[in-house]
Amino acid sequence: MYANPFADKIIDNRMFVNKDERACRRIVRAARHNQSSLIILTGPTGSGKSENADFIVRNLPSDFIFWYNQVYGQSAPQLATSIISDLDPDFTAKLSTADRGMILDIYGNLLKALVRQNRKLFCIFDQGEHFSKDGFELVINSTNPYSAANRAFTGLILAVPRFEKSLEEWTGNFDTTLRRALVREYTRPFTVPQRFEYVMRAVAAVKKISYLEAMKKHDFDPFDEEAILYLIEMSEGHPSTLNSLCYISLELASAVSSDTTITESLAKEAWEKFPNKKILQEAVKWYIEKGLYEKQE
Repeated sequence: MYANPFADKIIDNRMFVNKDERACRRIVRAARHNQSSLIILTGPTGSGKSENADFIVRNLPSDFIFWYNQVYGQSAPQLATSIISDLDPDFTAKLSTADRGMILDIYGNLLKALVRQNRKLFCIFDQGEHFSKDGFELVINSTNPYSAANRAFTGLILAVPRFEKSLEEWTGNFDTTLRRALVREYTRPFTVPQRFEYVMRAVAAVKKISYLEAMKKHDFDPFDEEAILYLIEMSEGHPSTLNSLCYISLELASAVSSDTTITESLAKEAWEKFPNKKILQEAVKWYIEKGLYEKQE
């Protein structure tokens, strides 16, 4: 192969690590139709939260303004400043010290202005497990409608499972309407067919042929079928594990020669070299606890 398709988590427009189409459709629908303005996407490390978010952003309606950043315990004023600065750096550069002390009011005015312009702000807060309490309250307060039932804000929080404890504690202080409107989704593990599809889409992408054509030809090269089956088994449905095992397998094969076939023995060597077995084990444990392995066969 002239390129390693597993060097990037995105294989093609149809297959991500891990694009959970059901969850993505529900999130986009909730934002598009104003069904909810606060969405939590939870999953273990390597389960594809960021890739799902990327797919969602690319499918947002044109009236949405997109903002993304990682959360590192910022206070509410710091988060508001970050959002405003990214949307309009020139505006924040001209703010006086007194103005900066009123940054939460300025942020509120921004949301009101968006309503008047029939625009919406879609914010993705990555690593949401690092939210401060007042930072989270800013997000909650941003969901309030500013004109009739028209919301100018939708927040998507990406977080690992430990965030759920804080979420339950913090949302308990808000009314039942918010708790009902809050959309909660979980990233799901690949099913066995999805694992196979992921590998085959990568093979097809590099060969510049369609996935359907690769399947029709039964063309697995540079993998043999036993290697693929082994990689499918060892990944246990955890997307980034499958990605990494395929990547390591190709690296091992390329060290031998440019036309080496990846056999089961090479795949086993890749598993031995795989550094994130603990992350895989923790992810699989979480999948099981959440009952997300249902209908995996």
